[in-house]
Amino acid sequence: MDLKSLLNKEQYEGATTIDGQVLILAGAGSGKTRVLTHRMAHMIEDLGVLPYKILAITFTNKAAKEMKDRVKALIGERAEDMWISTFHSTCVRILRREIEKLGYKKSFTIYDTSDQKTLIKECMKALNINDKDITEQEIMSKIGKAKDNMQSPASFMRENESNFREKKIADVYEMYQKRLKENNALDFDDLIFKTVELFKNDKETLEFYQRKFQYIMVDEYQDTNRVQYELIRL
Repeated sequence: MDLKSLLNKEQYEGATTIDGQVLILAGAGSGKTRVLTHRMAHMIEDLGVLPYKILAITFTNKAAKEMKDRVKALIGERAEDMWISTFHSTCVRILRREIEKLGYKKSFTIYDTSDQKTLIKECMKALNINDKDITEQEIMSKIGKAKDNMQSPASFMRENESNFREKKIADVYEMYQKRLKENNALDFDDLIFKTVELFKNDKETLEFYQRKFQYIMVDEYQDTNRVQYELIRL
């Protein structure tokens, strides 16, 4: 593949620097995604990297489809064997295979916002928490932020045990997670959170995916939060 004729000097350097960690910084519309797609094509076409050894993560399904289509245009059907998807889709794929190690069934349900609100209301009622004091929306937001920051119900409780209001939220968080598991369900934030938990608690599973993905690329890396960073780091 003649990358020099397809890319400018800076893009070429980014696409052909393979070993070690590489961070590509550039403004909007400067061709960062173009560098990533040509980098993947170069690895497969010129360096003999097996497509299924590459994991590329994006923030939207639209971006993932566009990236796969671009790589496909360069190397054909081999692009189908690559993992190109969002953080959440990647984690669903892993959890459908591995989640029994966390005590769930592989047929787990993913709760949407409406399901979450219903379950949080049930937990609030069971704990005698008045929604005039704390709304389910506030509790939902706090639980989501806790998961983004890698806080389990226990660690969230420890951090907030001296704050009466936050302690009530911690009580809901604990019951909410317990009932999710009883229902064999995860919410959207759990998808990454539980994958990180799996990798931290099961060294054999972590090592399997570390061997599987020889190269990991993240589009819009600067937008990652703590739990997303932790997933990539592992």
